[in-house]
Amino acid sequence: MTTSPQASSTGDGSRPAGGPPPWVAAVAIGTLVLGALLIGLQLLGLNVIAPAPSPTIPPTGQAAQRTWDQVAAALRAQQFQVQEPQVPYRPGESPDLVDVPRRLVQAILPSDPNGGFVVIYELPTNGDADRIGHEFATYLASGTGAVQFPRDTQFVLQRVGQTLVFFPWSAEANPDPRLPALAAALQGVGEPVTP
Repeated sequence: MTTSPQASSTGDGSRPAGGPPPWVAAVAIGTLVLGALLIGLQLLGLNVIAPAPSPTIPPTGQAAQRTWDQVAAALRAQQFQVQEPQVPYRPGESPDLVDVPRRLVQAILPSDPNGGFVVIYELPTNGDADRIGHEFATYLASGTGAVQFPRDTQFVLQRVGQTLVFFPWSAEANPDPRLPALAAALQGVGEPVTP
């Protein structure tokens, strides 16, 4: 006896149901209802989703200004011209530094007009600068931190009171012959921070 084309291949004689299992439909409908509910609550002014951190970083204070003046003087002593940067710059940094007030100084490099940036982070206290500086140095030495920079990048990380001075440089990415002198000038400001 032959099996009719409508019979199931499961052998029990029942017909297979079409479509996905019922739980897939229940999850999809539940997700749509939850999404509509969240959107409705947002429209009513009820903030049920945590707001993102403010994209604006607070301004720096007198400590960052004093460190900026020291950095600028050290660079000028080595015949570098310095300026307030004309373009935005933000290096790879550890999560602890994302919202920390910062100030930039740029050493003018004729071979790289968009390089020579030095970042000055201003922390609330000397202890915070010391702790976060050590964490930042450890981060830069880790795989997570290192992948944000070219492979041959060297880092200058100095602590001046409650501020951190940071300058990453790569001879591969920028072959300017004055980069080592720039890094050496910055190493004379404050105390080196190590992991």
